[in-house]
Amino acid sequence: MTKIIDRLLLPLSLVIVLVVWEVLVRLLAVPQFILPPPSRVFVSLYAIIGNGLLLKHFFVTFKEAVGGFLLAGSAAAVFAVLITHSRIAERVLYPYFTAIQAMPKIALAPLVIIWFGYGMTSKLVLAGLLAFFPMLVNFVEGLRSTDPGRLRMMRAMNASRWQVLRYVRIPYALPFFLAGIEIGGLYAMLGAIVGEFVGSSAGIGNWLMALNVTLDTATTFALLLALAAYGVAFQKLVVLLRKRVLFWARNIEPDQAG
Repeated sequence: MTKIIDRLLLPLSLVIVLVVWEVLVRLLAVPQFILPPPSRVFVSLYAIIGNGLLLKHFFVTFKEAVGGFLLAGSAAAVFAVLITHSRIAERVLYPYFTAIQAMPKIALAPLVIIWFGYGMTSKLVLAGLLAFFPMLVNFVEGLRSTDPGRLRMMRAMNASRWQVLRYVRIPYALPFFLAGIEIGGLYAMLGAIVGEFVGSSAGIGNWLMALNVTLDTATTFALLLALAAYGVAFQKLVVLLRKRVLFWARNIEPDQAG
């Protein structure tokens, strides 16, 4: 019974929020360009799905996000290995990565557009910048979390650093890797949208900017709803992957750095 109640809590709370939102907007006669009722948002969502605009623009942003995510994941994996195997690399590289992470990406976006142009490359760079640091932190923590007893056993067997990394560190760090991937995948999408805000001819970010000019708030909310659905779906996919692949590590709860 408790499990059933837990499962119903989220959908019931969502229904209550939508009903209250709808009633208050209509009772207070709030203009739709300020805050549209949920019914108007769902009508707009149905319209942009039906005419194919949502799929068209989402596919552009999704390609940019995937490209940036792959770049960030590859770089994070390489630098995580360097940082965990070399104190010099940790002391030299980590401060730079932290400084870049501290910079607001919306402020870096115009520079990235100037350096890499208005095409897909600039969006890949921005998506990668947002996704890189959370993935790096989780990858590093994962590689450092290996059981010391296993490391001593591998050293006693005269295993090389590559063998220790391949057979001990990486398998034990997989839960942390997936935690980084979960965050990095969402941040990559945000980075692509930020790049489209500054300069693009298509994509969700470009569309949102156009909607702000025309004060089409209902369609703006519809796009935000679609992005929220994407985020939930991606998170569920990673959770499913974790359960299927890491059934032996369910008790390991990595800290998700973001």
